[in-house]
Amino acid sequence: MTIRAKTFNAARQQRGLSLLFAMMALVVISLAAVALVRSVDTGSLVIGNLGFKQDATVAAGDAAEQAITWINANAGATLQNDVVAQGYYAASRSSLDVTGQGSSLATRAVVDWDGNGCATYGAGTWGICVQASPEISLNGGSNRARFVITRLCSAVGAPAAVDCAAPLGSALTSGGNMGEVNYKARNLSVPVANLQYYRIVVRVQGPRGTVAFTETIVQR
Repeated sequence: MTIRAKTFNAARQQRGLSLLFAMMALVVISLAAVALVRSVDTGSLVIGNLGFKQDATVAAGDAAEQAITWINANAGATLQNDVVAQGYYAASRSSLDVTGQGSSLATRAVVDWDGNGCATYGAGTWGICVQASPEISLNGGSNRARFVITRLCSAVGAPAAVDCAAPLGSALTSGGNMGEVNYKARNLSVPVANLQYYRIVVRVQGPRGTVAFTETIVQR
């Protein structure tokens, strides 16, 4: 009788340990399932954000095209002076902090991308507020853009009176056959128009707080 009682008690203890291990395994599986779900959700969120970022960058190209159209439509004396209402400046403003994150100086120049008088940056964190163009609606309103155009010149005024970045006055071309070594052939001087360079910076705001910046240099 004593031997049977010990055997019965041992079997009951083993069943208790099996239940404990089963519960531990269930907890581990549950934690793994929760981690897997969170990983999938995070991956989907990252992929979605990348998609919005790419869409905003593509939309910035459309805004840059509109800026180029404006430059072409106002070629001449208009581009020799600032047109603040359209976000155009006839001087380069090389110290301009276009993203608002490139400097921490209280004297910096920042762009009023939100149309609130640069209140986005906080009082005392900037010295000059540069106005951007009116807001542009892109892709059916899912993206909104503004741009700033600066002529790459040291000051406003006619190109002949100020220092402006410009291409060379002439270029050389050989006019010979490709790959041919001919010491008798002479280079031809081809005149190039004295054009100016313009810098276009675009900021696009998209869904989920997506923000994209692009910079384009054009010559006209």
